[in-house]
Amino acid sequence: MPIIVKKNLLIYEFPCTERMRSMLRIENLGNRMQELSNPDFPAGFQPALRTLFELYDLLGNRADIKNELLQELDRQRLQLVKYSGQPGVSEEQLSVLVKEIARAHNSLSAVPIRLGAHVPEFEWLCSVRGRAGVPGGTCQFDIPSFYAWQKRPNHVKVANITAWLLPLIPLLEGIDLALRLLREGTEAMEFIAKKGQYEFPLEGRNVLLVRIEVETTEELVAEISANKHLIAVRFRKLDEKLKLQSIEENIDFKLSLCNF
Repeated sequence: MPIIVKKNLLIYEFPCTERMRSMLRIENLGNRMQELSNPDFPAGFQPALRTLFELYDLLGNRADIKNELLQELDRQRLQLVKYSGQPGVSEEQLSVLVKEIARAHNSLSAVPIRLGAHVPEFEWLCSVRGRAGVPGGTCQFDIPSFYAWQKRPNHVKVANITAWLLPLIPLLEGIDLALRLLREGTEAMEFIAKKGQYEFPLEGRNVLLVRIEVETTEELVAEISANKHLIAVRFRKLDEKLKLQSIEENIDFKLSLCNF
């Protein structure tokens, strides 16, 4: 369950479909990759490579993710086009969004299915990935070439990682766009969780993503479950021993049922 922290605002998200689950996982890895490949954070190069390996494992030879994302972008574009001419809709803003989707769709369509074939160092990366799966397996004596690579200047390593990530950029940008439109296109509803618990009947609603927002200075954890009939939310506190404890107070929160 993804969690986003903004000052005193906690945002929890729960995917209701397998497609949405995959998209959130890839988004999380992409965000982590961006943080770790920062040249001012040299300790992040090994974790950055591990994250790159996870992305390749998720996206490497899976045409289904690419095709599903293309379908999702098509669906969102068609839905936006339906808003054209409706009262209160900015035609200029609508046109910008439709063109943005079209650009992402075109870039994604050009992505090869076998990503590794377009990376000259792919064989070396595979050897490093094989050793990285072994506890302590990237020692100098295990894979000397990796040890030598780590001695390169930071800007060279950043350039290498950027090049290895490049084939994945259209996929990552397409997922970011699809999720952004999904999140921004849904209006949040305000509720009170009595003693930390709340149930919301769906009544036939089709939901792709459940989004919970709560303003708090405490370490609240939102446990979300969903089926075709209802969404259940339970808030609990994380104590000093990192154990979840039930709460007795009421919790004000916002609920978004994201769908196009």
